[in-house]
Amino acid sequence: MESQHLSFAVPGTAPAVATARHQLVAEMRGWGLPADSDALNDVELMAGELLSNAVQHAGSGVITLIARCDGNALRVEVSDSSRELPRPRSPSKDDEHGRGLCIVAALADRYDVEPTASGKRCWAEVRLPATPSSQATARIPLPRRQL
Repeated sequence: MESQHLSFAVPGTAPAVATARHQLVAEMRGWGLPADSDALNDVELMAGELLSNAVQHAGSGVITLIARCDGNALRVEVSDSSRELPRPRSPSKDDEHGRGLCIVAALADRYDVEPTASGKRCWAEVRLPATPSSQATARIPLPRRQL
């Protein structure tokens, strides 16, 4: 798969999160990723969490969503104008919020938060499985059972 990239602005409103998530997945499927790809599903969930955090904590300014695929990994980045860096929390079982970064950390192979000149960038990345042609196929004979 050749390198792919997309970027678009997301209004800083809660309804815009779902719209952006759906647009992201539709465009990534256009890159040749299968609809049932674990990596694509993980990126969709991580993007939703990062976008929701940006809307909730950064206010109503414009948020930028960037996605990249280099053939080895899918990466999603969410940038906003808030300079306050997020920190993972340990929510109680009854809390309705506070699990987003924990979800991202559980799904991502790599993730980070970086200050930028205009605010911050939160990103997460998942590795893509090797294509069948690039995987070494070793066959291990299984012992036969006596009937």
